[in-house]
Amino acid sequence: MKTQFFFILSLLAIVSVSFAESTHFPDSTPTNNWIHFLGKLTMNNHDPVNGVDEVAVFVNDGNGGEILIGKAIVGSTTNNYYFVSVYGDDTQTQQKDGALPGDTLIFKVWSSQYNTEQTILENQLSIESAPGITLPELPPKYQSTHLAQYGYLNLQFNTNVSETHSTHSIPTMTEWGIICFMSMLIVISIMTIRKHILVQK
Repeated sequence: MKTQFFFILSLLAIVSVSFAESTHFPDSTPTNNWIHFLGKLTMNNHDPVNGVDEVAVFVNDGNGGEILIGKAIVGSTTNNYYFVSVYGDDTQTQQKDGALPGDTLIFKVWSSQYNTEQTILENQLSIESAPGITLPELPPKYQSTHLAQYGYLNLQFNTNVSETHSTHSIPTMTEWGIICFMSMLIVISIMTIRKHILVQK
């Protein structure tokens, strides 16, 4: 009985850590060539939630879809800024798995506060020069110079923009989402323990 109880507690701890570390965008697949983009993110003219909000970069896959070619957590390096590695196409594979030189890059932002993913349109982009960093063009395009850094490419998330959509599930990175999920696990665990006690009697 004690062993099973401690097993359930351990399982709760492991699941809660994994749950808290989950992110909105899936991980991109690295290739053998990439460049970097960096810039500031603002949310309706306010600061983003550092360590939680996300920036992802996509490119057209040539078949009417998109390929995720880079993802970053805002504030990982500097508060309110993102730094993302954007992967180019792997020439050793037949299918397109990254950006080709000249491809237009599609930037998307997920806001934990608004529980909304938004495609950043060209009028929500602005560029700002910085010493030692190549100034990006608008709209941003993939260049074949390996390890080149482009910035500042500043992104403006705006809930008034029509191209937004909300996810209707409980947000995984919020305190409310974690509380709901953990409450559900605790109830299931209590029911399991209670059933086990009744069976032993």
